Amino acid sequence: MGEIYVYHDLFGYILKMSPDILAFLERFEGDRVLPEEVCRDNANAFGEMTPESFVGIFLQFGCLIIPGYDQLKDLWDYIPVRSRWNVWTRVGGTLTFYAAWGERELAKVALTEAETAIWDRIDGEAKLDDLAADFGKPAVSELVKKLAHNSVQALKLSALPMSFYKHKQHMKPPYLTSTMPYAPYDAKTDTLPPGFEDMFSPEGYYRHDVSDADAQFDHQETTLSHLFRRPHPALRGRTYGETLIDALKRRWASLEVGSGGKVKILEIGGGLGWVARHVTEALEKFGTEVTYHILELSPTLAAKQRENTAGLSVTIFEGDALTADLPGDDYDLVISNEMIGDLTAIKLTHAQLGMGGEEGIDDDAFEAGLDTLGIAGELVKKHTVPIGDAPDPFYLNVGAWQLIERLWGAIKPGGHAILTEFGELGRYPVLSTQLDHPELSIHFGQLTIVARSVGFETDYEFVMDLIDMNREMKGLATTRSYFRALTAALADHDIALDKFGYTKPMFLNLLGDKLRPGKTLGEIEYDNLEDRLMGLVPHEFKALLLTKPLSH
Repeated sequence: MGEIYVYHDLFGYILKMSPDILAFLERFEGDRVLPEEVCRDNANAFGEMTPESFVGIFLQFGCLIIPGYDQLKDLWDYIPVRSRWNVWTRVGGTLTFYAAWGERELAKVALTEAETAIWDRIDGEAKLDDLAADFGKPAVSELVKKLAHNSVQALKLSALPMSFYKHKQHMKPPYLTSTMPYAPYDAKTDTLPPGFEDMFSPEGYYRHDVSDADAQFDHQETTLSHLFRRPHPALRGRTYGETLIDALKRRWASLEVGSGGKVKILEIGGGLGWVARHVTEALEKFGTEVTYHILELSPTLAAKQRENTAGLSVTIFEGDALTADLPGDDYDLVISNEMIGDLTAIKLTHAQLGMGGEEGIDDDAFEAGLDTLGIAGELVKKHTVPIGDAPDPFYLNVGAWQLIERLWGAIKPGGHAILTEFGELGRYPVLSTQLDHPELSIHFGQLTIVARSVGFETDYEFVMDLIDMNREMKGLATTRSYFRALTAALADHDIALDKFGYTKPMFLNLLGDKLRPGKTLGEIEYDNLEDRLMGLVPHEFKALLLTKPLSH
């Protein structure tokens, strides 16, 4: 069952609630509703929580008001605060705001000169009443209604000035810096959005739903390698693929790189083909004979890979990495770059496995529970994967484990593999959404245990260290929704913005003399590359490095 967020169009409050709580809130709609009756009818609906406790929260955040009451009367002691991730341009004395939350259509809101003057006075300290003294309550209230609305989200209202939080950032209410990019939902007319299935696979998504290969990586599912697909100053003027193969050939002397050398490579899930192209070109530059295969699930992506690797010794095969016959069994190197988070996984609870009781794990119930899980239970037993410390509920990266097993038969003795993805050594998989499909982070500790059980020698490293990225260089920080809005704003000024890892000088060069951040374009943020680049957090990406011993 999907999550529901309630957004207040005047104050900018954001409340997360379950469908049953929303249904309870909607019971209060109407002029003749008696709160006592609604609470009595729902007396036992929320476990240990009483209905009255929710009513208090609803009143606090303006979800419930007295019929006929005008909430505008409550505004004037509040302090208007500019939201994060605003996009606007200034032409002359007027501003135009751009918003494109989630998959919603682009919203453009043009302010008058008078409204722009009010906006320019908003500093996070002055109350609305102070602004009204200079501009009048009607003008100020209209601007609040226009910019705080869920379609724009450029303004929030705070009970306290921002200076109060200067040394107490942990006390700042989250709604002041949060946005709501989700699709509108009407409980009366819309079907509840589905929750993610307990057992899921990306097969249907990638085989049927990727209609535009470039849009897939520009908006839906940007990867670190995509942001560095062109030569980049943080990689000393090289691409991701170039730096990756350079790092691997320095690490593994057994890769026969150089004049007369031969290297056979398999890439599992090749994205748009840029890694394959740049790895192949870099090796051929050294005089190495390269055989490069890609195994790709999506026909749309496979077609794009053929286009982007045309003229090179790259062959694309279509199939599921967990079930299809692999193209060979004697690879020197296998690359799985930012794709194992899409593979099949399973969601489990403590109750299913006899875990979490007062006496700890019930061994008999645990074994019996594993027997009901099919391949997931078999792999836990086979590789002695420890899960006694799992939270409740938890996920297991079953598909990634299966891929490790398959790689053993694909790599020749002395060969290697690299698997990159976002995740941690000791953290259980965390579910995130790439807008319209589920993706999990990787528990690299468990993945390492499986790899060693299979027979591989293993190593683990941050991807940014592996490719020697200049982590302190400043780069453009965005979210997916912000990027869409910024792209539209720049397009109106004949500036084409694509999804790339722009450094501050690169972005300023792109703008040229058409727009100036902070003056005629806002709000532009930069961050250290390791912490945020476009919508990604580079330090979250790790690499598991595998070597198949010469004898086993």
